[in-house]
Amino acid sequence: MRRTYTALAAALLFAGLVGCGGTSASSNSGPASDGGDAKKVMSCTEELTFTKPPERILMLSETDFPILHDLGLDDKIIARAGVDKVSMDDDPELRAALDKIPTIEAGNTGTGGAKITTEAALSVNPDVVFGYDSGVDRNGLREAGIPLYSPDAFCDSNPTTHADWSLVNTEIDKVATIFGVEDKATTLKTEVDAKVAEIKKNALTGNQTAVALYLMNGQQDFYAYGTSSMVQPIFEVNGLKNIYDDTTERVFDASMEALLDRNPDWIVVLVSEMTNEEAQRTLASLPGSGDLKAVHENHVVYIPFALTDPPTTLSLNGANRLGELITK
Repeated sequence: MRRTYTALAAALLFAGLVGCGGTSASSNSGPASDGGDAKKVMSCTEELTFTKPPERILMLSETDFPILHDLGLDDKIIARAGVDKVSMDDDPELRAALDKIPTIEAGNTGTGGAKITTEAALSVNPDVVFGYDSGVDRNGLREAGIPLYSPDAFCDSNPTTHADWSLVNTEIDKVATIFGVEDKATTLKTEVDAKVAEIKKNALTGNQTAVALYLMNGQQDFYAYGTSSMVQPIFEVNGLKNIYDDTTERVFDASMEALLDRNPDWIVVLVSEMTNEEAQRTLASLPGSGDLKAVHENHVVYIPFALTDPPTTLSLNGANRLGELITK
């Protein structure tokens, strides 16, 4: 198993990709079989039917790549679009696998996601696109007979109020259903559950609290994460209580006044597009940060944003990385 954006989009990263359209023949968001070998999955509000496993995937912004990789489907990806999000430091094996996939030119959605035209997508002759509606024209692809598959995390139609590890397993099931590798999904989900249990063995005790912050290099605005973010189960499995567990928003504007009022034992900075040193300087530059208990006690840790959201098997790396940092 890097750039400053404006306003809330800066903290969203992948969430700026959501807002899926389409029509639906079913309200189910999970996979289902429909007679014979046809497989159905929901792609936001659109029900997709696959009569045979796709052989040529076009992937936008590394959508679901950790799961595709863990299911042994790398060879199905014929092209990818968008800037690199997973680095060698995040996951060397995953980065090396990504580097083997040819890239096609893409624009930007404005929130870090790849954006391509229908023509550009069709130029590589895919039989499925893994991405999101803000990155490509779903209707245009549909007219060309190409389905757009979007994970639940990219869909406004599938809100989650309290994220947990079942989100990872659900996504594994959906991807496996599309490609007819349900047996591999069973094995992978068992591995996920075992890894979660193993991380939990080393969880902190004593009801220690934490906050996850997204900072922008050299800027004063910052964001925090509520219970619908994968930060929530990552905290929980490590024995940490999210100080914003009364907030279901995935990410929101935060203030130093509120942070000082809740005064967490730990601060977890989610790093993207800057170094840990730059993140450390940015945190230190925030007025009032020196009064935070976590700063005084040197309980500030830094993990890559890519190891948290969206929910994939890579989120386990984030949980494991956090556990290692807080139990040193």
